[in-house]
Amino acid sequence: EGCARGQLLVEGTCLTRDLVNEPPAAKTPRALAAHARRLAGRGVTVRVFDERDCARMGMGAYLAVARGSAEPPRMIRLEWRPPRPRGKVVIIGKGVTFDSGGLDLKPSDGMRWMKDDMSGSAAVLGLFSILSRLAPPVHVIGLILATENMPGGRAFKPGDVLKAMNGKT
Repeated sequence: EGCARGQLLVEGTCLTRDLVNEPPAAKTPRALAAHARRLAGRGVTVRVFDERDCARMGMGAYLAVARGSAEPPRMIRLEWRPPRPRGKVVIIGKGVTFDSGGLDLKPSDGMRWMKDDMSGSAAVLGLFSILSRLAPPVHVIGLILATENMPGGRAFKPGDVLKAMNGKT
């Protein structure tokens, strides 16, 4: 039993590592959403929200980060709900699939590794890839806000006032 559980954990960890190691063009917000959709089934549900959905929810700060990119953002909600859950856990993974710094560009040496800014979202996807087989007696919700932070004519400018979902600016 311990070996089988260990094998599952290794599987989830390897998926996480592989996603982080992918080049940025292979793990765009839409690519992460497609990957999440493939995890649906066997007790896991997936819902993907596009930029219009996020605007309706008042996610101004998130959408501002996405504005400079040609790649549209995707908010991803994954859920595992066992028959009689003994509690609830929410896991949130940062999903900035590439962070150039927007108009406030990062130095080129540091920018090389900004493809790793989505490692939190990769961890959520790695977990959900094995969750139905682990079958914990806990309701688990995974949230990923996937976006790119790129320079562009629509990018938010340093000093802009952005409004988040909670109303804070």
